Formats: sequence, C-alpha cells, structure tokens
Amino acid sequence: IPVIIAVPGLIALAKFPELESGDQALPTLVSAVLPPGIRGLFLAAFVAALMSSVDSYLNSAATLVTNDLYLRHVNHQASDHRLLVVGRAVTVFLMFWAVGFAFLVKWMDESGKASGIYAIFQTLMAFFQGPALATILCGFLWKRATGPGALAGFFVGMATSVGLFAANQWHESLGIAPLFQVPEPFLYFSVWAFLSALLVIIVVSLLTKPEPPEKTAFLNRTAS
Repeated sequence: IPVIIAVPGLIALAKFPELESGDQALPTLVSAVLPPGIRGLFLAAFVAALMSSVDSYLNSAATLVTNDLYLRHVNHQASDHRLLVVGRAVTVFLMFWAVGFAFLVKWMDESGKASGIYAIFQTLMAFFQGPALATILCGFLWKRATGPGALAGFFVGMATSVGLFAANQWHESLGIAPLFQVPEPFLYFSVWAFLSALLVIIVVSLLTKPEPPEKTAFLNRTAS
C-alpha cells in the first residue's frame, strides 16, 4: 500500500476512532483539517485527477477492443470511420457498465458482503494481479515460455483466485470451514493465483512448440 494512501488513513484512525466506515476516513479528515477554501481546491484536484484517470482507462479499453479484437478477429477490412464508431460504442458500454458496477459495490458494502470500497477494489485486483505477475515474469525471464502457456496460465490463475474468493465468501452455504482466517484475504488470493498460473505456464509451455526465434529475438536482446 503506498505511503501517500496509508498515512491519511492512519491519521484519521487516530483522530477519529469512532468512525464506523473506513470509506469516511478521508472525507472526515478533509472536513476537519482543511479550511473552506482549501477544501474546495482539494475537491477540484480530486475530481480532475479522477476524470483524467477515467478517460485514460476508457480510451485504452476502447482501443484494445477495437484494434486487438474487432479489427483482428471480426472485420479485417474495417474503415477508420467504422473503427471510430466501434470505439465510441465500446466507450459508452463501459461507462454504463461502470455505473452499474458502482451500484453493485454499494450494495455489497451495505449488505455486509465486503467491508468498504478499498477492500472490494483490492479483491477484484487480486483476480488479475497474481496471474499477470506470473505471465510477465515468465515472458521476460524464461525464453521457453510460449503464448498458449501464458494464455492458459493467466486464465487458470484467474479462475483459481475467483474460486478461492467464492469458496471463502460462501463457505457456510457450501458446508465448509473458511479457507482463510483474516477478514479480507485478497493477498492470499493473489499468492495462490500466482502459483497456479506459474505452474500452468511452465507445464503448457513445455508441452507446446517454442516460439520461433525471430519472434523472440527482440525480447532476448532487451533482456540481455
């Protein structure tokens, strides 16, 4: 956790120990510490940073779907205008999806299925961080790694993390004991997802043909 994120939370915990929700730590601290003019400046900076991040994410996601999925696998001869329309449609879809997901997060928080936005965000990130780390490390450090191995490892690792989350979240319905004895075990999800992804990448890569030398020459030069 970055220090710039952790320190304000620790200050709020020490100054306002009666806070019921961690999501209220920063707003409460800002209201109590900053004067009115600076509060407005802080809010404006926060909104500006949020808008900058959101539009970058939307643009990157739309570009990925348009170029790597639609153009490559759906319509190889798509014109620039067609790609622009598809990109805009993807952007609108993602915006509506994000709004719906925000309501889902609120419902999970209010129903007690998760303890705050931060924990929910970190749990969702845990589904991808472990497999992504295994894939990146194998891609950079192991010349024998293959594309099918990386793809299989990533999805198996993600499935492992999601499966652990589901089993731990609904252990009572499944009639089993909790898998982890901590309130928010998202780091454990990432660790097991990383290990399972790493194992699958190694096994599948050894069972598939290695990548042609001309495809990996640039990476090998970079690594050396």
